[in-house]
Amino acid sequence: MRDTVKPLVVVKAPGAGYVVPVSFAAEIAPRLEAHGIRFASIQQRRDAVMAATFRAERVAFGATPFEGRMRVQLEGTWGAQPVSVNIEAGALFVPIAQSLARLVTALFEPQAPDSFAAWGFFNACFEQKEQMEPYVAEQVAAGMLAADPELRAQFNAKLQDDAAFARSPSDRLEFFLRRHTSWDERYNLYPVLRVDTPV
Repeated sequence: MRDTVKPLVVVKAPGAGYVVPVSFAAEIAPRLEAHGIRFASIQQRRDAVMAATFRAERVAFGATPFEGRMRVQLEGTWGAQPVSVNIEAGALFVPIAQSLARLVTALFEPQAPDSFAAWGFFNACFEQKEQMEPYVAEQVAAGMLAADPELRAQFNAKLQDDAAFARSPSDRLEFFLRRHTSWDERYNLYPVLRVDTPV
């Protein structure tokens, strides 16, 4: 018999709710309706909304599909400070002030085991779409090293301090790709926002 529950992940709900971007609204809205969760479609574009964003630091896709979906486990954090974002018309605002607030949190917190994220609804955000071929990346890396002494010092320090990094050609190239202008800044960025004021 077990009479206590020790949660692995504890989160504080956002002050106002969650915002689902318009690109995912058509897929998420029917599921919210099926659960009886209240939400509203944002009718006009909102500029400079202060919101919290979540970036995954580790992404682990399931080895095989489960119940027709490719599940994923995310590790990461919500940003310590809110950022200014623009929200397009057609996005969904899901208020936390409703009787199903705990369910809302469980569905939208990306690390929750049965969240929309865990069930693979946002997997496209965690797939690297564009990258340089290694032979091109090597030339780019050499040019960046030659042009930036500070970057060269950071790279050499990481080579000395991180044995796994020093052994991995792909990790070494990624070090440069992440600092190149072609790097996708939205890679591993969870698309749902947390807001502390209604939108």
